[in-house]
Amino acid sequence: MPALTQADNPFNPGIGTMPPVLAGRDEEIGVIAKTIARIAGPREREGDVLQDSPLAPIKLVGSCGAGKETLLAYATQEAERRQALVIRCSFLKDPDSFASFIDKMMEEFEIKAHPYSTRNTYYRMMKGLLAKKPVLLLFDEAVDYDKDMLAHVLCENEEFLSEDWPLAMILAGTSALDYYLCDVEAKFIYRAHQIYIHQLSDEAVRQALGKPFIDRGCQIADDALELMAGWTDNHPYLVQLAGQAVWDAMIEGKRTDVASELVQAAELAMQKKRDDYYGSLYADLDKAELLGYANHTVGIIEKAKQPLVVEQVRRRLEQAAGIDNKSSRAACEQMQDLNLLWIAENDYVGPAIPSFFSYLKARYAQGKN
Repeated sequence: MPALTQADNPFNPGIGTMPPVLAGRDEEIGVIAKTIARIAGPREREGDVLQDSPLAPIKLVGSCGAGKETLLAYATQEAERRQALVIRCSFLKDPDSFASFIDKMMEEFEIKAHPYSTRNTYYRMMKGLLAKKPVLLLFDEAVDYDKDMLAHVLCENEEFLSEDWPLAMILAGTSALDYYLCDVEAKFIYRAHQIYIHQLSDEAVRQALGKPFIDRGCQIADDALELMAGWTDNHPYLVQLAGQAVWDAMIEGKRTDVASELVQAAELAMQKKRDDYYGSLYADLDKAELLGYANHTVGIIEKAKQPLVVEQVRRRLEQAAGIDNKSSRAACEQMQDLNLLWIAENDYVGPAIPSFFSYLKARYAQGKN
């Protein structure tokens, strides 16, 4: 076997990077693939609507590092493979970007404006695009978009979907996305296909850690794999950090196998990677002036004898921090966005990454001494 190097490291923690093994997301991938396949299907005639109606929009909710960007990257690859046009809707953050994007698309795809049309320019642009190609719209971190522009675009898109034009949409964000969309006048989004992603199963973690080594001709011992998995909290981003740390140790030791003593030797490097990541999350909470609320919230959740729903956490935070209902709602939404809290489909609140709770408590207490 050719000598392996650091450059061969298959583990690549980062935003929107595709991991070497997309483990534990088969159901989500299936939904995305089916949605994209539908818009690439046959039309009534050239430049016209689909023979079969497009599928419902997808709402993709997950904590930071849970794999939203990875699934969006997969969706992009799959759509482009099927000759669909992929548009990331970050232009909805401000009116100037919105207008510039429309002008660019109209020019690039030679879409002519109709001087006597009463329809807005976004409608004319999209109608022109959809006549030429299937379109996948990605609304990534939609909570950062201008609400009025987002509402306008979603309402126009609802009409295209109802008329069976080849349009697919994925709206992605943390669990704060649900609250944000409540303020957007686009009721059809409530009928979207809901995908909630959080921690991986134990089996998926082992697969995501072990298969990249095996695929490159390396042997990995079962006890070594269990040690690595124990570092991760079953969190996709931490899985990539763990794999990266052990690969680096293997190359440094000029080995092609992963045994338990190698994993133990890599533990300090993994702790540093994890603490650096947690340090950045802590800094984001500090910058948002949320550390006090975060510390209260961690205590509330850990002391509870049974799982708490959002309203219960907010009421207890109001009592502990002496704040009103509006402030507690804003704080909880921000703490979701900043990767402290995860709110599941059933509205129960828990840690986005369990071990980050311990890190935050220890560092906050240290700062108070």
